[in-house]
Amino acid sequence: MLLWVLAVLLLLFSSLDVWYFLRMVVVVLRAWFQPPVWDVLAEQSIGGRVLPHDVDMGHMNNARYLRECDFARLALYMRNGVLKATRVLGASLVVGASTIRYRRSLCLGEAFELRSRIVAWDDKSFFLEQRFVSCANGMVSAVMLCRQNVQRSSPDKIMQFLCKRKVECPEYPEELQHWISFITASSQALRGENSMEEKNNFAAAQLEILSVRPEKDLLLVSRMLLWALAVLLLLFSSLDVWYFLRAVVVVLRAWFQPPVWDVLAEQSIGGRVLPHDIDYMGHMNNARYLRECDFARFAFYIRNGVLKATRALGGNVVVGASTIRYRRSLALGETFELRSRIVSWDEKSFFLEQRFISCTDGFVSAVMLCRQNILRSSPEKIMQFLCKRKVECPEYPEELQHWISFITASSQALRVENSMEEKNK
Repeated sequence: MLLWVLAVLLLLFSSLDVWYFLRMVVVVLRAWFQPPVWDVLAEQSIGGRVLPHDVDMGHMNNARYLRECDFARLALYMRNGVLKATRVLGASLVVGASTIRYRRSLCLGEAFELRSRIVAWDDKSFFLEQRFVSCANGMVSAVMLCRQNVQRSSPDKIMQFLCKRKVECPEYPEELQHWISFITASSQALRGENSMEEKNNFAAAQLEILSVRPEKDLLLVSRMLLWALAVLLLLFSSLDVWYFLRAVVVVLRAWFQPPVWDVLAEQSIGGRVLPHDIDYMGHMNNARYLRECDFARFAFYIRNGVLKATRALGGNVVVGASTIRYRRSLALGETFELRSRIVSWDEKSFFLEQRFISCTDGFVSAVMLCRQNILRSSPEKIMQFLCKRKVECPEYPEELQHWISFITASSQALRVENSMEEKNK
């Protein structure tokens, strides 16, 4: 009986993101029994801690920040009545885009507070700010902006339903204006490309058969199997095992593939939406897109030599910020191609674009921009190391200019806040 229980639990933990669904239930129940927040624009916070299944190289994985933000938004909407108003009006909420700036890593075991608030809205979407604040020293470790699209209704109607009057939208902060300009420019660029794209197809399957041991060895085999299942269950329930296995496979595959001599050439890897990638709505979870982008960047840097050059120069590569636009959901079982390329760089960072292309119809399902900071070296030195000459930086596309302006404005705003907090102390 115990053997069957362990086998079922192992199957669940290895094929589904069980902690995601359990955490979702806990968040919903907790928000349900907490007192409502009558001020819709008030900041709300929930606590969190970096657990073993959240980490990659000893700190919280980039994708986990987005997952925590999903839970915090759900609690926010339940307590301030936005979720109830949305349902009464026959509408629904979906994430249209999100951008996050990483300022300092959250380490294993570190406690944090996630503060969420509605910053502003337009005729189609709410714009939310979510901050990860370390409980150790109060530092803002990461800041996320999220565009929450309202389908079959509008933010104005929801606010009017909740407040029983017309509510004036707050003035847009400078960094939000830059981000909206980036989204608009990115949308226009993609519309221009869509008319010129072609379609693609892929598929595969395999089966395995198990043999039966002699009856006298059944007891020994059962005990060994019991221990094996227990150990595997412990691993899958406490660590993100598939993340580490996938990272090893990606690195080995890229290592044995032919190198790409053109550093700026676009590279692609294939993927499929598996059961442990989906959320409660049955499509690929927002955070999983960032995880797939991590793997694609590993392969990208190995094949074009950037990783080797960075290490030879004594440098290191870390994600400084990322922004992603969701254009259409990737469903369970759907195959996709993830294309990565270096768009441009400055004195401190590379800027990469990564696109999720559906293999069904060639549609660009999501687009991500990533700012990859170079520590103890610079992109210019890396490019010179690889090309044996000085390389001119490509011109910044319009949407990248807007995003860089957003990052700059956001950094300045946070510096001003930090200096005011220090003076008050």
